[in-house]
Amino acid sequence: MVASNIQPKVSIVIPTYNTGRYVLDAIDSVLAQTYPHVELIVVDDGSSDETPALLEQHPGNFIRYRQANAGQSAAMNFGWQQSSGELLGYLSADDRLHPGAVEAIVAAMAQAPEAVLAYPDFCVIDEDSKPVRTVHTPDYEERLLIANFQCLPGPGALFRRSVWEQVGGWNTGLRNIPDMDFFLRLCQHGPFTRVPTPLADFRIHSGSTTYNPCNAERSDEPLRVINSLYQTRGLSPSILGWKRKALANALMLSGFMHGFSGRYTLFLARMGKAALLDPSSLLSRKMVSYVLTIVRPKSKA
Repeated sequence: MVASNIQPKVSIVIPTYNTGRYVLDAIDSVLAQTYPHVELIVVDDGSSDETPALLEQHPGNFIRYRQANAGQSAAMNFGWQQSSGELLGYLSADDRLHPGAVEAIVAAMAQAPEAVLAYPDFCVIDEDSKPVRTVHTPDYEERLLIANFQCLPGPGALFRRSVWEQVGGWNTGLRNIPDMDFFLRLCQHGPFTRVPTPLADFRIHSGSTTYNPCNAERSDEPLRVINSLYQTRGLSPSILGWKRKALANALMLSGFMHGFSGRYTLFLARMGKAALLDPSSLLSRKMVSYVLTIVRPKSKA
């Protein structure tokens, strides 16, 4: 059936790499959506576990691709390039959509035609799918996204294909925060809109990139991303006015990533530079949280 203007086709990409334990839950959560025009594309990024066999054996109606390992961003971009939807989205292979999620997010975008992206609240679950907490995301403000360097969209977000075609996909040179880089480019073409209902699950587990140490290059990604933004021509006066605060927040995140990975000298250097750029950051909740996390004794497995 061809989607109408009232019910645009939605394409969701699931990139997967050695996520055999979780990927079927992610797939099934998309296939179970009540919205009638969903195209699901799963891109296996060269998995060496049971993932390829699980995808081959799954009876569901979705598109499967397999490529040599090139990273999450490359897999995501390939999936979007093969898609045909007017609205695009993605789901990490260890996350899940709630029933009715796509229908609710499409409705939110229809009610906010100026919005280029819609994002819902979400639940955090553990590796056994037990609930941990509910994340009530802030209402969208460009200042929060840029000046605070706060990644507002989580799992379940959808965005307009027409804008994706203008900004391009994820930066394949980024491994930890390609989503943040993408959202900073996307927001220059229009506002986002929040759906204040938990509509997805974000899973935390031992193999999650979000909660694992990373090398120095990846820890510096926040600085690469914010510097890339401020090299863009034609930025609005408000965005230009946030530069010092945005850089300070990127420095704090970079410092935290270095400290979490055991590079304490770089942690202190980044935090000190952030405080010089934006003295108010010195006693901010974010700074205090980062410092307490680093100095708190790590529990033994």
